[in-house]
Amino acid sequence: MTKALSLYLDALRFSAALTVFLSHFPRFSGGLFWQMEPYGRTGVLVFFVLSGFVIAWVTATRERTLEEYALSRAARLYSVMVPAFIITAALDHIAMAIDPRLYGQEILPPMMRGPLNVLLGYVLSLFFLGQSWTLDMPPGSDLPFGTLDYEAWYYVLFGLATFLRGRRRMVALAVAGLLVGPKILLYLPVWLMGVLAWRWHASLPNQWGAPLVLGALAALIGLQALGGQGLFSHPESPWLPYGGDFGAYDYIVGALVALFIVGLANAPLPMPGAAVQRLIRFLAGTTFGLYLLHFPLLNFFGTVIRGPANSASHWLPVFGLTLGVAITVSHAIEQQKGPLKRALRSGLDLARRRRLRPALERQGLP
Repeated sequence: MTKALSLYLDALRFSAALTVFLSHFPRFSGGLFWQMEPYGRTGVLVFFVLSGFVIAWVTATRERTLEEYALSRAARLYSVMVPAFIITAALDHIAMAIDPRLYGQEILPPMMRGPLNVLLGYVLSLFFLGQSWTLDMPPGSDLPFGTLDYEAWYYVLFGLATFLRGRRRMVALAVAGLLVGPKILLYLPVWLMGVLAWRWHASLPNQWGAPLVLGALAALIGLQALGGQGLFSHPESPWLPYGGDFGAYDYIVGALVALFIVGLANAPLPMPGAAVQRLIRFLAGTTFGLYLLHFPLLNFFGTVIRGPANSASHWLPVFGLTLGVAITVSHAIEQQKGPLKRALRSGLDLARRRRLRPALERQGLP
């Protein structure tokens, strides 16, 4: 992972998060940026492939044990998740008391109607079970969180396959697969395309880099120009991702994104100036929080800022406040990843010492 490749992947990561944000904005602006609506799913696919690529890299270079891998993933997820849950619950409570129309049946899944179901959505999401089997239970109005249920289980499955051996690995993978169900497993090949991109990129000649980048981009643009998702059938079923809005398109886009990343890894990448580099690194560091917080914030500001949705006096502050608050809060909570990992490690060491203490006392050791 070169410095240049890392920077370009950071730019790709933030671009994907911004695309998802823009794809949700038309509902709160009277249709502004409606052209972006089909590309929210594309942004999610980019995240999946990027995630697989990065996880394959860290397990090959830094996180060489199950303990180190598990602590890093837990700290990465919960350092942002827990604050996002608290913020979402607070925003939903305030905005629904003012005007519940943006929280109606057309936006929240049927399973989320009623206070007990909302509470259950938070509990299930805490363990990444809100999308298991036919469930569709995000934490409050944070609908984008559902894809994190997918990604977290890909972390688990990859960790089990990488660090366990023999029968233990087979049993653990089977149990995990039974917990998550077919809906989440259907997107696993897209995530694994990122893993394969990491493992194959070094074996390709460098001269293939630029043609792969340009070819993947041209193919993706051509696919969208021909109709994108509309080219493929989408059988409706609660057993499928997005309620059935799933098909060959997802695998094709995943493969093109993987080829694009392989091309970047082998192409000569020009580096921008230091100021641009700092900006990209800063924005990339807010990606996770922006992804989790933008939808609750859109609902909140869309409720409390009065006026017609298509009026600039409404959509402009909704856009600016949502993006600004999401990036600012994300930057603040992102700083908690390191302290949380250290706290988790200390807790694990303490539990390990307590478990060993009786055996040491029996041997007369302190």
